[in-house]
Amino acid sequence: MRKIIIAGSATFYKEAFDMKKELESKGYDVIDYPRHIDDSIEVEYKQAYERFYDSLSKTDDLLLLNLDKKGIEGYIGYESFAELSNLVVKKIQVNNNHKIYIYKMPSKQVGCYDEIKHFIELGYIELYK
Repeated sequence: MRKIIIAGSATFYKEAFDMKKELESKGYDVIDYPRHIDDSIEVEYKQAYERFYDSLSKTDDLLLLNLDKKGIEGYIGYESFAELSNLVVKKIQVNNNHKIYIYKMPSKQVGCYDEIKHFIELGYIELYK
C-alpha cells in the first residue's frame, strides 16, 4: 500500500478530508492532510509545519489539492509550493519513484504557474486523474 500526503491550504480542510476518503477507497494510506488550524494560536502553525514536513520524509506520493481560492483557479500558495518542491528536489536528487500530483492546472495568476508548467513538462509532477 502506497503512502500519500494531501497538501494544500488549511482553508480546504473539509475538502481534504473528503479527498482522504477517496484516496483510501483507491487503496492509498493517507498519512497526512490539511486540517483546521486556529489562526489565533501560533503554536498550532508550528506544530502543523513540523508534523507535515516529518510526514513528507515518510511518504511515497503527494497530491497537492489546489482548489480555487481568492478568485484564482487552481490556487497554489507559497507553503504548498514549498512542500511540493521539497519532494521534487528529492525526486531529482535520489531518483526515487515518488508520484507527485496536482489536483488541477493552476491559472496563470498563480505565482508559481511557470514552475508548475515546467515540472509537468519535465515529468516531475502530473495532473491528478
